[in-house]
Amino acid sequence: MKKKTILLLPALWGLMAACQENFDERCAREAREYTEKQCPRRMDICTIMDSLTYDEATHTLNYYYTLEGELDTDSMMNKENCGKIEDLLRKNIINSVELKTYKENGINFAYCYHSKTTGKARLQVRFTPEDYGNGIPANDKK
Repeated sequence: MKKKTILLLPALWGLMAACQENFDERCAREAREYTEKQCPRRMDICTIMDSLTYDEATHTLNYYYTLEGELDTDSMMNKENCGKIEDLLRKNIINSVELKTYKENGINFAYCYHSKTTGKARLQVRFTPEDYGNGIPANDKK
């Protein structure tokens, strides 16, 4: 009986090590699970979150949204307003506690907002670690 137990322990340790996922695999799994459980999700009166994906090759979390109503117009999604949205997204990443682990691991964040009426992308933006810093919120830097 002792011989069987001694022989099984290394096999179990090997199996447990093989089952551990790396950070990229974890990101992909978490994005998939979020999409399955939370999407589509209404963010506000004009915005629906369609999905969240993770691209292991580029280390990018991709957020996909659909715009409708007032935001799904050329007059609202002009260059000035898109710039304001981009600034707001960057600030949200910088100050997000929920994204801390992702930021510490140098993940990129991409956002794509599509028109409900045309299906075309109205705004696409990608943030790299150089855009959001080291993951410490701006108000915590000294």
